[in-house]
Parts: sequence; structure tokens; C-alpha cells
Amino acid sequence: MNEPQLKSLLDDLDSRKADADAISRLVVTRLAKQHIPYRAMLGKLELDGKVVSPHFWVEADGCVIDYRGRQRLDNDSRAPHGVFTREEAKARYQGQQIVIDPLPDYMLAAIKH
Repeated sequence: MNEPQLKSLLDDLDSRKADADAISRLVVTRLAKQHIPYRAMLGKLELDGKVVSPHFWVEADGCVIDYRGRQRLDNDSRAPHGVFTREEAKARYQGQQIVIDPLPDYMLAAIKH
């Protein structure tokens, strides 16, 4: 799956009122349902000396998926947002892979209402 396809699949999650960990869980859930391999990440995000830590994001098919990095960096327009390649990011991601389980169907149905 390429970057535009991932954006199409995931961008609607950006409107959810949730922090980086919860958004990452929703991303993981949607990717898992589509059988798309992913890596959930925990670490820090840095832009021009500003550091956000801890920070959660997801990586899939050569892309970084982060819908809360910009918000956590005081809405700096240079901060990454959404689905993008690591090379496109003006910020630096540093972290390690963690386990974030996809939401079970009953929980996903409950938060949709």
C-alpha cells in the first residue's frame, strides 16, 4: 500500500478527539483489519530543539503515521502531520517498537457511537 492509499484509509481518524496513544490504537486497528503490516512506536519527536516525549506513532509500508505530532509541537506548521515518508519529515523520530493490540470489534463499535 502506498502513501496516498494509506492517507485515504486513515485520514478520517484525524478528526477524533484523542491523544497520540489513542489515535495510534485506532490506526493499528484499521491497519490490522486490512492485513497491512505495521510497527507501533513509542519514543520522542524533536523539531528545532523542542522535544515531545513520550510520543506514539505508527509506521507502515515506508510511511510514518502521526496525527498528533504537530499538535504536540504547539501546532508548528513545519511539524509532520498525517501520513508521510520519513524523508518528508522535518522533525526527527526516535523510538522503539512496542505492542499496541488492535481494538476488539465490540470496543470499536462502542466508540463509533
